[in-house]
Amino acid sequence: MSAEAFDPAAKERELRAAADSWDVSDVVPAHDGDVPVVDVGPYFASGDDADLAVAADVLRTALETVGFHQLVGHGITPVQRAAIFEQTERFHALDEDVRRRIEMDRPGWPVGGVGYLPPGERKLPRRAQGNANEAFLMKSDIDIAPDDNQWLTEDVLPGFRAQVETYADLMEHLALRLLPVYAAALDLPAEHFTPGFASPFWRLRLTHYPPAEPRRPGDPFGIAPHVDTTFITLLLPGGPGLTIYSHRRDRWITVPVIDGAYVVNAGELLRQWSNDRVLSTRHFAHNPDPNSRYSIPFFFNATSDYRMECLPSCHSPDNPPKYPPFSYRESQAAVQGE
Repeated sequence: MSAEAFDPAAKERELRAAADSWDVSDVVPAHDGDVPVVDVGPYFASGDDADLAVAADVLRTALETVGFHQLVGHGITPVQRAAIFEQTERFHALDEDVRRRIEMDRPGWPVGGVGYLPPGERKLPRRAQGNANEAFLMKSDIDIAPDDNQWLTEDVLPGFRAQVETYADLMEHLALRLLPVYAAALDLPAEHFTPGFASPFWRLRLTHYPPAEPRRPGDPFGIAPHVDTTFITLLLPGGPGLTIYSHRRDRWITVPVIDGAYVVNAGELLRQWSNDRVLSTRHFAHNPDPNSRYSIPFFFNATSDYRMECLPSCHSPDNPPKYPPFSYRESQAAVQGE
């Protein structure tokens, strides 16, 4: 795509055409090292440049060769993780007619992309075939506060909103703490990304995958093959089910679940900001378990109207910028249909 313009409609067509062309029939387990482990614990504890450099070195390899990594040392406690899974299960245990009271994009609600997303919907990501999952979504933006999201009343689901907002705050804080690691990994000063995330746009998704049935060709995916439109996505997995494309092995691999780790990937926003230095890796999800599976991704982006120019460490006279300056709102948000 030329650096002269960014056409979000063309971008969506490009992403959908690419996804439709992917052969996902050959899936194998990951080998040790296929998904690097980035430990930010020492850096978070010390704040030292030496510890930052160690974490950034591993992250750099992950960004440039895999697109995914496992994040440990992040500081989100087992109690905090268990609490958000409990709220996810509580919400999805409600009768469907109750969940549909806050159905996403319902007439009369002014904010799109929040609330209950029923099974079979063809959005987030938008695809021709419906996804075999359901979700509760909330988001934050410059002009979107917690009250602008859709919530069930306290008498229906007591404590749910408070717990979800608490977890969202934890994740925003974590994502902001990671920015210096991403800057160092891309050979930039540690504070380089700070101005672009003064009021980050993010979306939290509490996803339920129904119990698995034997999958046949043509059946819907839990989440159809796609690439994320984010800066980064931080996924709290509730069990196996995520499959990614390994560029190094040239095949699809299942991502192992490491106790306490987040699975983190870069998206189209960071790929384009980095002039394609960073991989935005295709992936999909399903539920291989006869029981319900829950999965909680946090989609993190720059301030939605912040215009991103090609990172200074990612272009040169021999490698000029491929994309124009763009904001999330006029690029990836439009691709998502927001």
